[in-house]
Amino acid sequence: EITDTIADVLADYSVRPARVLEPSAGVGVFVDAVLRHSPDADVMAFEKDLLTGAILRQLHPDKKMRIDGFEKIEKPFNNYFDLAVSNIPFGDIAVFDAGFQRSESFGRRSAQKAIHNYFFLKGLDTVRDGGIVAFITSQGVLNSSKTSVRDELFRQANLVSAIRLPNNLFSDNAGTEVGSDLIVLQKNLRKTELSQ
Repeated sequence: EITDTIADVLADYSVRPARVLEPSAGVGVFVDAVLRHSPDADVMAFEKDLLTGAILRQLHPDKKMRIDGFEKIEKPFNNYFDLAVSNIPFGDIAVFDAGFQRSESFGRRSAQKAIHNYFFLKGLDTVRDGGIVAFITSQGVLNSSKTSVRDELFRQANLVSAIRLPNNLFSDNAGTEVGSDLIVLQKNLRKTELSQ
């Protein structure tokens, strides 16, 4: 399973997070995978679907499982987590975030128009300097002809890895063939220019 592989590789590189965020948890397959290597990790997970969220809470009663949208995460959790890991939602689904709406950054404002872009920037907000964001997403993040969101991502993070996944990777679970990427970023607040 891809979730176990990602958790195994992170552990192989000594990423043993004390604080973990899963912003689109489903029933918690990433939570399970990360907890195998870091069983004492403080985990916060979001799942917007009521039934799926209830199952998530039953499976992980000792963790912070929130049946709510990721956009509801509070400001004290900015720069808080060591790792944000997820198979994030994708598509031209708008998300309203007052902080993004008021931002001077065009990339942050425009990220609200596509849920996958929003999740990436918001996920990066939540990890500490040096923290890791490892998200499976649609190919739209890297393929888009519009660069404002990517520019905003790479203004405050280093690209660790970007892997194009097979189109049929999720056909058994989701019944769909969609192009997906695994993108791993490391937050770097000391960057002064975009990486080459």
